Amino acid sequence: MKPRRYVVSKGKFLDSWVVDRTLFDFVSTGACACCGLPYLFNPDGLKGLIEACTDIDTDAAEQELHAKSPWPPEIREQVWGDRVRLRLKMKREMTHFKSFLTECSINDVKEFCLENVSLMKRIFQMPRMLIMEKIKDYDIHSSYSNVLSAVVEQVANFKLTKYEIDGRADAEIEFEKRLGFNKRGTGFNISLFDDKEPDKIDVESLDIFFEMFELLGGPKLLFRRCGGNEKNGEEDDENDSRVQSEAGFRGDRRLVRLIIARFWAKQVMEKYLDDTKEKDNS
Repeated sequence: MKPRRYVVSKGKFLDSWVVDRTLFDFVSTGACACCGLPYLFNPDGLKGLIEACTDIDTDAAEQELHAKSPWPPEIREQVWGDRVRLRLKMKREMTHFKSFLTECSINDVKEFCLENVSLMKRIFQMPRMLIMEKIKDYDIHSSYSNVLSAVVEQVANFKLTKYEIDGRADAEIEFEKRLGFNKRGTGFNISLFDDKEPDKIDVESLDIFFEMFELLGGPKLLFRRCGGNEKNGEEDDENDSRVQSEAGFRGDRRLVRLIIARFWAKQVMEKYLDDTKEKDNS
């Protein structure tokens, strides 16, 4: 007997929809036993995992710890265990972007992009399934993988949620505003090209991407904004005023957008370095 197809309610793509879909996937496919183990190695259990996400403010961490959760303990522990793991792995990669930004001139890289329009058209697109492949590269395949799969759908349809902007840093906010999704074509994209001028790159959109690019080198994975001022801190905002005591996924949405930005940045870096090397050898 085939499992019943998941049917969404009228609240499609809201945070409650992510929770329901994750529960459905958990019941339909079962848990991955190896991924339920990370919390066992932390003497403080769930509390230790939440505290290990140092980008979460103390008050938010306490709220999450005591929050009413619709998930059974095994799902919640898997999700938090892999949240910690994903953040640690993504933080280690920041040195790669930092080194590039230190050694190369951003203006030169921008100029390279403006001179290679057709190449940029191929680079600045990302299908949904490719995001999940990148997430698997981080060895994330437990209930948190199901959460992120639903969150990718949520990001693709974010306008339908009517939620406020997720981003904190100015560059992240502007990148989020420009990030679009075409389900019949290229998947995720950024508004670099206008239908009226398909062979011309919009410089303002390119500048916004490079402002986001510069955040990829750190010093923090995710920046926070307190009282309207950007600070050198991080936050997950799993429990903002919008979701109150129930599960929220703002931090996960921010990580998905970060994965998209990194994917594009890596391609730009590779192509630019290849071009530079070719010129040096000629």
